[in-house]
Amino acid sequence: MPRIGMRHLQMVQMITQTGNVSDAATILGITQSALSHRIREAERLLSTPLFIRRNKKLVPTSAGERLLHSANVILKEMELAEFDIAKYSAGINQTLRLGVDHRVGSHWLPELYQAFNDKVLDAEIELISDPNPDAFYCLRNGRLDICIMSGAKVQAGFQSHFLLKDELVAVCLPEHDFAQKELVQVEDFLDQIYITDTTTPEYHREYEQVFSPHNTFPQQVIRVGRTDTIIAFIKAGKGISILPKWTLQPYLANSRLIYKSIGESGFFIDWMAFTRKDEVEHSPCLQLADCLVALFD
Repeated sequence: MPRIGMRHLQMVQMITQTGNVSDAATILGITQSALSHRIREAERLLSTPLFIRRNKKLVPTSAGERLLHSANVILKEMELAEFDIAKYSAGINQTLRLGVDHRVGSHWLPELYQAFNDKVLDAEIELISDPNPDAFYCLRNGRLDICIMSGAKVQAGFQSHFLLKDELVAVCLPEHDFAQKELVQVEDFLDQIYITDTTTPEYHREYEQVFSPHNTFPQQVIRVGRTDTIIAFIKAGKGISILPKWTLQPYLANSRLIYKSIGESGFFIDWMAFTRKDEVEHSPCLQLADCLVALFD
């Protein structure tokens, strides 16, 4: 049996956040002396100091850091459990975790939520933004119930639900040289400042489709990590990028951004929703997938 309890974990978390006993005690709703006693009790039970004083602040020792890691995990899980149980008492029997990354955007979500709520009364959607890069791993272990991805290969053990075919387009400002072109060619990117979310080649996206077959890549690349940051750089005149139209759509309103097709035939990606293959027919998860498909039909 563990020698320490939840109150000790809360204590470690609050003292680390505030750096002193007084503020931590106020947040926890106990007296300063009671919290000091709790620190001594935990250190006695674990036979090691948990905090040291540095620059007039309490900071965790190596043992305190280890306990803090567990406290963050356990307390977060307890918070989620209480949240889920509260929903059960309100008649919500299942929460479906929908994984989307920053490339997907969010302008379509209200319509999806409404369509699903009208169809399934005892389940709800929880949006998981920027899930683990290995979304299939998250689906497999239950961290996600459904995930939206672009260009992913169909894998054994999962159902794929086609959403839409999307064009990869060059994005720039009206004063950029690209704006004067009817079509942007792949070689036009060579001397450009290219803004991207990642320089890691990904299946069926711009590196694999546009640049790799032509054995070329922009000479200057700025990796900024997120779509909204890419857009901010382009708006500031710091470069250009390639984005899916669906991703770009919400950024076009009230902006000067323009986009151009690339090459004579263009480049395209498929957006797919993935669920586990063992989902029961007509389960809330598959009904959510149906709502997604209908949204883009």
